[in-house]
Amino acid sequence: MFAPTTSLLEIVVRVVLIYLGLILLLRLAGKREIGQLAPLDLLGMLLLSETVSPALTAQDGSLPAGFTAAATLLLLTALIGRACFRSRRVERWIDGAPVVLAREGKIFAEACERERISRQELEAALRKNGVIEAAETKLIMLEADGSISVVPEH
Repeated sequence: MFAPTTSLLEIVVRVVLIYLGLILLLRLAGKREIGQLAPLDLLGMLLLSETVSPALTAQDGSLPAGFTAAATLLLLTALIGRACFRSRRVERWIDGAPVVLAREGKIFAEACERERISRQELEAALRKNGVIEAAETKLIMLEADGSISVVPEH
C-alpha cells in the first residue's frame, strides 16, 4: 500500500503520454461530440477513464503511485491551461476554433456536414433562439465548446 511497485518516474511518463494521446483523440472526435455530452456520451467518458486508469500507474495500487498520477494529471491540466491562455495557437489546437455554419440566412452545407451537424440540430438551435428559419439570421456559429450560437437578423 505504501511501497510503490512501479518507478514514480515511469508513472509520470505514462500519465503524460496517455494525457496527450487522449487530447489528440478528443480533438479528432470533434466539437459536437465533446460539447454536448448526452447520457451515452457521459457513459463512454466514464468507461474511457476506467479503461486507461490501469495504464496510468502500471497496475500499481500504492498510495505513492496514486498521488504521483493525480499530481501529474493536475500539473498537466494547469500547464495546458496556462499555455492556452498565453498562446492563441495552442488554444485553437486544444479547444478548436468556431466554425461558421450560416451567414445572412445561407446555410453552409459543407461546414455542417464536416462538423456533423444535422438539419434537425440546426433547426433546434434556431428554435432555442426564437428563430423559425435560417433566413431570419445574420450568423449561425458552431462554437469551440460545441454549442451553436445564433445571431438573429434584427
